[in-house]
Amino acid sequence: MGDGAGAFAFWLMVGAGQIAFWWAMSPIIRALADRLAGRGRLPDDLDARLQALESRSPVTGETDAVYHRLVELEERLEFTERLLAQSRSEGALPPGERS
Repeated sequence: MGDGAGAFAFWLMVGAGQIAFWWAMSPIIRALADRLAGRGRLPDDLDARLQALESRSPVTGETDAVYHRLVELEERLEFTERLLAQSRSEGALPPGERS
């Protein structure tokens, strides 16, 4: 008698798990069905806004600021390299590094 009750409890739990799974998946399945039926399209206002965003320059204010900072750092590096090159005497370079 214990074996039959255990099997019944097992199948009862399997059924409850299936019901819980499909109940949890129903919003996703409904959204997919709406999308396939064509009811999940963006409104015209959102399409126009998306096209306006895509037509703008990809450089935003933040990336533009980073770009200018990078240019400034490159200029400083070049200036430092020129100062170091001027301060070295010609004889201070090892023989293999002369141009």
